[in-house]
Amino acid sequence: MNRLFLFGYESPTERQSNSDHGTDFESSTGVWIASASEQEAVDWGRAIAERFVTWLCEHEGKPPYSWITGQFAHWVENDLAVLSSANDLPIVPVGGMPDFALLTNAA
Repeated sequence: MNRLFLFGYESPTERQSNSDHGTDFESSTGVWIASASEQEAVDWGRAIAERFVTWLCEHEGKPPYSWITGQFAHWVENDLAVLSSANDLPIVPVGGMPDFALLTNAA
């Protein structure tokens, strides 16, 4: 079953602003995960989010940070309105990685 995993994160610009000015800016994005259970989708989604922010920081020439250590919000979405509006997000199986550029366009 495909499950929509959504997560918050700080872009490198947001991270710098939050550090410099005490703000709390965050972005969010998501990915559909083909999984046997909701917990499996959450576990794999966390791995995707961790790799995504590392890629994002490296892509922008900034030092990476740990998304997991940052304890950002994340969940499997069940709201039908949200689910129906997320058709543009990539679908990956557990163990697969999406094209991270697609996640930045959806954010």
